[in-house]
Amino acid sequence: MNPEIQKLKHSFWMSVLWIVLLLAVVTGSTYAWFTFAGRTSTNVTPMGGSISEGDSVLLISNASGGPFDKTCNLVLTGNPESLSPISTADLQHFFTATAQNKEGITVLYQNVDGRVDQAAVHGTVYLKCQNAPCNVYFDRENLNLGSDGQALAAMRLGLRITSNSGTQTFLFQLNSLGATGNAQTVRTIARASAVVSAIAGGGQPSYVDDPALDISEFMAQAGANENEYNPGARSLVTLQADEVATVEYYLYLEGCDEQCSNAVQNRSSELALAFAGVDAQGE
Repeated sequence: MNPEIQKLKHSFWMSVLWIVLLLAVVTGSTYAWFTFAGRTSTNVTPMGGSISEGDSVLLISNASGGPFDKTCNLVLTGNPESLSPISTADLQHFFTATAQNKEGITVLYQNVDGRVDQAAVHGTVYLKCQNAPCNVYFDRENLNLGSDGQALAAMRLGLRITSNSGTQTFLFQLNSLGATGNAQTVRTIARASAVVSAIAGGGQPSYVDDPALDISEFMAQAGANENEYNPGARSLVTLQADEVATVEYYLYLEGCDEQCSNAVQNRSSELALAFAGVDAQGE
């Protein structure tokens, strides 16, 4: 047989074998999912009229024009029945795994920007510091992202906050909100503590260091009196008197997290966002 024909045949069958192996990898992969129990009836509770001098109160609304009050109903952009693993470095682009190798390491991803509302809890609220400037923090007492340790270890809360001073993006790890020490760990990417930032044309990922911060640093501290708070270590945003900030939020499973494995399947959670304001003039 002509050596060139033999070479072509060999290349053809190697290509077929690679396609078969790739299909086997895809169909053999299992991915975590997470049942969300909060849904649209959940209230956001910003117990944030928390100014030591009593000059200002932090109010919330699900519409930019109000009405603003101490609570508002949660209005989701989508209505997911469960959370599915996705990965993001910036809340702009989102990726989900499509293939793993035989060691369980993800090798291919696809972009799911247009379908993120099917995988994550996503919506927008608006915050207003009435009467005087204030710095905004989370209110730990009323913030509720569930208590399941495996879920808290695997989940992220993402915020994109737009105010007069610009737009800031935050990704938060939630481990400090519960007992996550016994969460099961499985490596599913080629490097540790990383997330997907981009993919090549074939789906090969580019990773960056996980930018998520410890959410506990952004908690206001309870004051001596009811509805009074003291500054936390870091604020989310500073608002001027009667300024309205847009807070876009995402609650999602970080698919590259080592706790985001089959162990998190069929977990459930609630969602109550809670913010507190501390008088910026009094800090």
